Amino acid sequence: MSDVPSDADIPQAKRKRGSNQHLPTPPPELLDPYIVYYWKLGFHDAGIARQCLDHFDIQEYGLSPSTVKRRRKALGLKGTRKQAVTWEIVFPLYSVYRAKFPNMGARTMVSALRQDYGIKVPEALLLKAFKQYEPEGVARRKRRRFRRKRFWSAGVMDILAFDQHDKWKRFGLWLHACVDPFSGRIAWLNVWWTNRNPKLITGYYIKSGRQVGGIPLVTQSDPGSENYGIANCHTVTRQRLDPLLIGTLQHRWMNKLKAMNVKPEVLWSLLHRNFAPGFEDVLEEGIRNNLYNVNDPLHQLVFRWIVIPWLQKELDAWVVLRNSTPRRSDKHKILPQGIPDLIASKPEQYGTKDYKVLVSPEMFDEMEETWAPRDDPVFKLTPDNFDRQALALYDALGSPPVGLDTIWIVYADLLNAFLASGDHSFEDELTAADNHFEVPMELLPGQQDLPDGNWAYEYLGGLAVPPPEEEEEEDEEDAVDPRVYALFSDEEDDEENDDDEE
Repeated sequence: MSDVPSDADIPQAKRKRGSNQHLPTPPPELLDPYIVYYWKLGFHDAGIARQCLDHFDIQEYGLSPSTVKRRRKALGLKGTRKQAVTWEIVFPLYSVYRAKFPNMGARTMVSALRQDYGIKVPEALLLKAFKQYEPEGVARRKRRRFRRKRFWSAGVMDILAFDQHDKWKRFGLWLHACVDPFSGRIAWLNVWWTNRNPKLITGYYIKSGRQVGGIPLVTQSDPGSENYGIANCHTVTRQRLDPLLIGTLQHRWMNKLKAMNVKPEVLWSLLHRNFAPGFEDVLEEGIRNNLYNVNDPLHQLVFRWIVIPWLQKELDAWVVLRNSTPRRSDKHKILPQGIPDLIASKPEQYGTKDYKVLVSPEMFDEMEETWAPRDDPVFKLTPDNFDRQALALYDALGSPPVGLDTIWIVYADLLNAFLASGDHSFEDELTAADNHFEVPMELLPGQQDLPDGNWAYEYLGGLAVPPPEEEEEEDEEDAVDPRVYALFSDEEDDEENDDDEE
């Protein structure tokens, strides 16, 4: 999730009402981080007040929009009109985003500017500039066609769907991602030198579970032994916590003949269009200029050591942006519409619940020790000997920052430092590391697959009986069922915000 302030320090002591019978305002040192957080998400003062109160005892504290407005002004958080941002101010930042994300749409850039720089920009200003400076890109985004696929998810953490992505293997980079289909929240998006080792993939799952304090009802993926780790770990944990599940694999295998693993495929499509182009151009530059030979062991290790941490940082920032940006409103969509992080953290606001199965830290420790021990070589970025030498040589270079414009400069300097040191034969170390690229794992024996649902819309979650289709009467024009029917696509018809897949 994004950097949501912690509720841990909120005092529980009783607060007396003032003489005017209004409840006191939460202390500024506790309130202000939430005001900043929800302001960056795009809420107005009234919305900020409502959202902030979720983090305090409403029997003890109160908060009005006018109080939010006063605190917001004290924090220097101005509205769009007050900031009166011009294109001359935005253009340098626009150029930065375009270098990384050539296909970023106007709405996403509005959100990025607000979250990264605290700048509120009218979407109309960006749309006008896009049409002037990049008319071909605008026309290309308008031509995208939207294709829908239906998928039924009962609520938050009913399902986690994950998948691997191999399109960057020409660079020696391998991606893996996981999504909650109901909220649209990305649980993880990781880059590493393999995505075929089940221990590594299970490590992603356990780390994600620790962050939210639990696991979903079921997990879901395409067939493949690299996914056996999560399937096994999740099944054993669910059966430990609920003995009624013993004998049934708590993981669902997806395929084109049965049902596609749609949500991760949508994410890869978005990544390919919105994140990858700018970074792929930079990575290709190293190969094109003969700086990086993917068949040379030393080149591979230097590349891993420099590039993977940098790319992971960029991916993490992109995930935060995606998880904190609302999707374009769609009257045909019945899946909750809003900010994925908020749908996941406050499902009651969207007429649903969190189906997360709570897991103690001690059980997570046990899961990790059994299925993804941290001392396994697959979790090492590079072998220990190489890492020690690389760190010493990098420090000797002055620890230069790695970025879009400096990546190959830093890489070349470190590579030359290794060559000058005389110790540059790391073929055996690379071979030893890559022996852990793909490690076989058997699936738990004697487990039955989850039954296929026989519902009006295919249900692939973990509830024995999904929620009913209708809970109450509503006017036909206003009827919105926020519970279950998720609409997914692998193409989009978004005019200027080409990353609103739902």
